[in-house]
Amino acid sequence: MTRRASLGFIYVLAALFIIVALALVYLCMELDEQQVQHSETDAAKAMESRRDKIGTALADYAFWNDAYKHMSGKVDVDWAFEGDNIGPSLFSTYGLDGVFVLGPDASTRYAIVDGELRDVEAHDWIAGDLPALLASARSRSAEDGVTQVYFSVTGMPAVVSAAVIRPDSSYDDFEQLSYLVYVDVLTGPKLKVLDEAFDLTGLTATVGTIPDGSRPMLTLQESIGMATTLQWQSEALGRSVLEKFLPMWSLLGTLVAMLMFWLRRRVIHAADMIDEAQQALRVSEQRFKNISEASSDWIWETDSEQRLTFLSERFTQVTGLACHAWIGRPLTELLAYDKQLMAAIAEGGVAAGRRPIPCEMRDDHQSPRYCQLSARAVRVAEQLQGYQGTVCDITEEIEAKARIEHISQHDALTGLANRHRLNNFLNTRLSEGLSGDHPVFLLALDLDRFKPVNDTFGHAAGDVVLREVAKALTGGTRETDLVARLGGDEFIVVATDCRTQEQAERLCLRLIEQINQPIRIGTNDVSVGASIGIVSAPFDGLTAEDLLRYADIALYEAKSSGRNLFRFYEPAMNERIMERRQLEMDMRQALRRHEFRLDFQPRYDASSQTIVGAEALVRWQHPIRDLLSPACFIPLAEETGLIVELSDWVLREACLNALSWGDELMVSVNLSPVEFQRSDLVDRIATVLKSTGIAPQRLELEITESVMLEDAASALTTMNALKALGTRLSMDDFGTGYSSLSYLRSYPFDGIKIDRSFISGLDQSQSSEAIVHAIVSMGHALSLTVTAEGIETVAQLGKLTELACDQAQGFYLGRPMSPLLFQQVLADARVEHVVEAGGC
Repeated sequence: MTRRASLGFIYVLAALFIIVALALVYLCMELDEQQVQHSETDAAKAMESRRDKIGTALADYAFWNDAYKHMSGKVDVDWAFEGDNIGPSLFSTYGLDGVFVLGPDASTRYAIVDGELRDVEAHDWIAGDLPALLASARSRSAEDGVTQVYFSVTGMPAVVSAAVIRPDSSYDDFEQLSYLVYVDVLTGPKLKVLDEAFDLTGLTATVGTIPDGSRPMLTLQESIGMATTLQWQSEALGRSVLEKFLPMWSLLGTLVAMLMFWLRRRVIHAADMIDEAQQALRVSEQRFKNISEASSDWIWETDSEQRLTFLSERFTQVTGLACHAWIGRPLTELLAYDKQLMAAIAEGGVAAGRRPIPCEMRDDHQSPRYCQLSARAVRVAEQLQGYQGTVCDITEEIEAKARIEHISQHDALTGLANRHRLNNFLNTRLSEGLSGDHPVFLLALDLDRFKPVNDTFGHAAGDVVLREVAKALTGGTRETDLVARLGGDEFIVVATDCRTQEQAERLCLRLIEQINQPIRIGTNDVSVGASIGIVSAPFDGLTAEDLLRYADIALYEAKSSGRNLFRFYEPAMNERIMERRQLEMDMRQALRRHEFRLDFQPRYDASSQTIVGAEALVRWQHPIRDLLSPACFIPLAEETGLIVELSDWVLREACLNALSWGDELMVSVNLSPVEFQRSDLVDRIATVLKSTGIAPQRLELEITESVMLEDAASALTTMNALKALGTRLSMDDFGTGYSSLSYLRSYPFDGIKIDRSFISGLDQSQSSEAIVHAIVSMGHALSLTVTAEGIETVAQLGKLTELACDQAQGFYLGRPMSPLLFQQVLADARVEHVVEAGGC
């Protein structure tokens, strides 16, 4: 049997070797095929990338009012070539070998070849169906589309792109328009660039198809135009692997075969020796048969009086006790166990001994050890001779179970109770029954200023802060109270010994004071605060779920009111939360239903009182609550993240409206500090400028000082990027912050807006006048435009004029108004200006 088994094993091993070799060959061939497919995909992406780049450039130049103005009729060569509007830079920037402007009849009106002005006809230089190309470009013009095909130039394949030159998408007389044609010849250097960028070794391009060409190969062909075939070299990595691996695999197979032959001889020899040893093992088999059926650690035997007669050597290794010191002594002196169970084993025989008996003992250091005793009675001719069994030490298992139980009930970072233990604790206390004389107060704590610690010093420092806060909470409460951490910087304190609300208040004040103590992190001291929401049982709720929810609502009220505060839960808070959630749902619907609108408040030149622009102010025409001001919904939009979508709408609408005001007036839009915390602000502003077509210098972005207070370095980077777009930046509510002067010197502001709190007392207080005069002088010294807002009287306007303030805004000059009304105000101002000019 051993010989047959060893021979079968050799056959199986040989089969496995062959299967692995075949699988390797298949995988290598599949690898080569996938490599070819991947390179063909890369080639397609390479050509698509180059075509997209040229197509985008063509659309930018063709659908351009200036191009239509100078190129649609008589070609303005000075504007096009000498001014480099459609000139040599197309060759140097995009590598365009040819640029042509064709008339409606496809005649060549303007030609640039290799970056130089040439007198050459496009149909002579380009080999291909040029009329079909122009017809396709004309058909796509309505959708701002261009047509790209493959033609031939001097025998080489080329990407030829065409588009109609038109002023805007509303122009529909395409038959009378000229065409702008770009020619990109696929020369060796250009293919070399694609080769290096996409790892297409030896990339070549050929006009026409190659039916029997070797792969990798890619044939490019549009509905019109010529076919172009790309070819390059493949690395054949799989074949290389086969050439290196198969000889080694063959050598390994030979060595394994020799090893198997030697092992088979050894196995047969060992089988013979086993047969000889089996007879000797049968002698001792009966003695240990009963013991082998039970789990074993150290083995023992006793007589019928349970006095020890045998202990295995494992006994000394586990307990440290000497075997000879216990032989002859009762088992009950060594182990503490239920004696009745041992009596049941004596009466029930073998079956009764299958269940382990829990027991305890002391080792040589008098340390407690937890064990399981397995025993069975030994009988001869139905007479009890004694007992045999094993003792299994399960001390480590018991201790591990205790540790697991502790971990399941406690937070790993702080050692505080976790949510599971908190729920059990609350449910236990609530199930015992509570009275008004002995309530339970539940405090929900959330740390203030914790995020800046994480952002500045890292999460390891944040963990230090959390552990210190846990110590402060534990030290500020009693042993009968429970302190738990729910996660992050959220903590719960269940105070069981507070009898009155006043005692709960004192506890909150004590905890806030201890949490406010400086925490040392390296060489720095950091401080965090805490906001607390308080709820009590049985007054506010009788379930753990309700208490935690109400405490969270009270905590939200505390954080909304400021920092280092506590608030008791009131039913009205829940109503406000529900109202806030409803308002959030309404706001999401409002963005889809277009319920927001813009009003514009004019800004005037303070001396001439002519309109220089307007500030865009968003309003919400709520279907139930009527017209809502920004103060009612902007904070909620910032908190929920809807501010980004709302801000995009405001920016786009403001710029589109400003396009109808003329080319000089600017429009100002307020940016939320929340937007500066996102990395896409600059891209969003650039998108609005491009989509609306407004001149960047006509858009003024108003920024509050809180933007710089949150993250000064990031804010400076973002503001420099906004300035690079060409927009204006203005500091709003100047004078109400902490460090405005330093910000004006360090940040790229174009202007400041004096807060209305200084303007309200301008005509009544000399101190207000002195402050405004100082701000105006400082602004002019820094070359900033100074705007005063909140002007409500003619006296205030007169004072500002005397103080040389640049611009003014307020109810006296003009209230926020609808876009149509603002356009009417502009029209009336222009008529008045014309009348005054005629009178002069």
